[in-house]
Amino acid sequence: MHPPRYTFEVPEGWREAKASDYPSVGFNRKIFEALDEEKRSAFLRRAELEIQVLDTGLISSRGAWIQVASAAGSGGWNTFPESLRYGLSEGQTQALWERFATGRIQRAPSTDKPTLTLESMDVVPYGFHQVLRVRFRSDEARGSMHWTVLGLYTENDTVSIAHLGIPEDRDEGIAGLEAIVTSLRFD
Repeated sequence: MHPPRYTFEVPEGWREAKASDYPSVGFNRKIFEALDEEKRSAFLRRAELEIQVLDTGLISSRGAWIQVASAAGSGGWNTFPESLRYGLSEGQTQALWERFATGRIQRAPSTDKPTLTLESMDVVPYGFHQVLRVRFRSDEARGSMHWTVLGLYTENDTVSIAHLGIPEDRDEGIAGLEAIVTSLRFD
């Protein structure tokens, strides 16, 4: 299986992130400052592993975060083709949320399992795309983080773009997320 091929424009004020940037992400700052040297090293090793599973991570000058990941052969829009045209039923919303939340909790470190709360899930237009938009809160050691995740689907593949603001402003950098999804083109 080959991952989906796509391109997008990196918005002004954003740059590709490296593991060494993780302490600058808004929600990591206080935690990182409180760690001793050994725990800081472990934190950066974990950051390196997290970045490896992404297609890319971006950081804004104020510490907001956007991550982009893709999955080949994930079923794409064939998973719920009518929903992307007409919206989600309550049952579809619940089933998608349960699958999404379960996966996120299972992938979290055993010492920091988040409590997730769905804020909204809907299908919205962005440029040429109909996307599944999920907004949720994740309560974990770093605090209450408000995520916006956009799912773009081809016939067989999925690209997800996730945004995390900063503790002082959950919407910091949200325009960057919108610019990315609007400019995204499948090759």
